Amino acid sequence: MADLIPKDFLRAIGIWSLIPSYLLAGGILGYVVDRVAGTFPIFLGIGLLVALIFAVRDMLRLRDSFPKTPTQASGG
Repeated sequence: MADLIPKDFLRAIGIWSLIPSYLLAGGILGYVVDRVAGTFPIFLGIGLLVALIFAVRDMLRLRDSFPKTPTQASGG
């Protein structure tokens, strides 16, 4: 029952879900700061940019934690 969905597929979904979740959080935080400070859209843009940078950084970190498959290890 537990092997219905391959673990590699679930890991890939987890990695790719970082982008929308980070962008949503960065956008919301930036929007709230803009509403409070009255500087719309400065912090919204900064929040989205920082969120994208962190999402890519974390994607690369998680990618490096995957075990190498035989096709990846041989370079082909």
